[in-house]
Amino acid sequence: MRAAVIGASSESIYTINKAKELGLEVLALDGNPDAPGLKAADVSFVVDIRSPEKVFEILDKEENRPDMILPVPIGRYLTTTGAVNDKYGLTGVTAYAAGICTDKYEFHKVLNEKGLRDAELYLLPAGSDVMDASELNEVYPVVVKPRFGSGSRGVEIYNTREELEEKFLKAQPYDEDYCIESCVPGPEYGVDGVFVDGKFKLILLRGKKNTPPPYRECVGYYSVLRTDENKDFYDRVIDLMQKVGETIGFKDNLIHADIIKDVNNRPFIIETSARPSGHNLHNLFTPMASGVDEVAEFIKFALPGLNRPYSFETKTNGNMVIRYFDFENVRVNKVPDEKELYKKYPLKAWQCNLTPGMFLGKVTNGASIMGRGFYVLEAATHFELDGYCDAIKSEFELEETK
Repeated sequence: MRAAVIGASSESIYTINKAKELGLEVLALDGNPDAPGLKAADVSFVVDIRSPEKVFEILDKEENRPDMILPVPIGRYLTTTGAVNDKYGLTGVTAYAAGICTDKYEFHKVLNEKGLRDAELYLLPAGSDVMDASELNEVYPVVVKPRFGSGSRGVEIYNTREELEEKFLKAQPYDEDYCIESCVPGPEYGVDGVFVDGKFKLILLRGKKNTPPPYRECVGYYSVLRTDENKDFYDRVIDLMQKVGETIGFKDNLIHADIIKDVNNRPFIIETSARPSGHNLHNLFTPMASGVDEVAEFIKFALPGLNRPYSFETKTNGNMVIRYFDFENVRVNKVPDEKELYKKYPLKAWQCNLTPGMFLGKVTNGASIMGRGFYVLEAATHFELDGYCDAIKSEFELEETK
């Protein structure tokens, strides 16, 4: 049997390897000839994945026809995956659902009409230079984000009309559409889950640790267990994701989502997409914290011909955290010894790409932090996890810079 990957970034490699372990031949397609996933696959093609038609030209050939498209972290061109699934009748996200996922304006409109997203949103089209802050209702703070794609790229919060005008609107016109949306207060969470025959199954709820506004970039995730204290919110998340999936048209696909717990203990959905999370979540933290390797299980589900039983039932109950190295405006003078850290702390994983002499700037988006590395800890409580994280930070010798 054969599987294809559309978008062969480094974050596709885990899924490619899982597919090969299950005995699949893997084709990888990407527009970047240096995309790491092209080398990991059995067969690779350099092709403009923005164009479904160009992808069809390759996959229409009998020797390249896939039995499934592997779910990998990808942004705007998840739409090509949907188009391929539709054309060949494959299990996975549809073109319609992918289009809604990757368009924040349409996503808001569709959910707002169903009463599933209570926020105000304004569209600033590319090339526009007519909008000023007086056109907005008094909904501050507001969050500004690119219309297309997913993730934290270009996302910022502005607290006042003056701040929005000075730091964002003054730079019009922009070369892409932006959404300006009322900012819902509350802690943020991540969601990993799956739809099977239209029924949502929660795999992992993750509490986020973010930097302060205006960027609010995530620097860590905690596993969130269903307890007597949080079962109301936990169950509301499941109910919301079921309704969102029904509205968008999710049937058989993995999903990840970002949500906020509002002042009334209700989940507000920021965004969702029919693909697994990046940032060492789908390939490391989610399997560790939930006991479910979501991509491996989805491959087995999507290809019953493999005759491999699948299960999305969670199996572990520990409190865990994945932390990224969120040092800001410092020079690294010394990096602690990995072996010694494993002796002192309840580490489950450690990957540090920092080296002495390296300068670390401000954390403003995923690109500014994710290449630094991460570590995973397990402890009895989130309070203990925070204490261990602080202690690990103190193991580094850092020098402040301007």
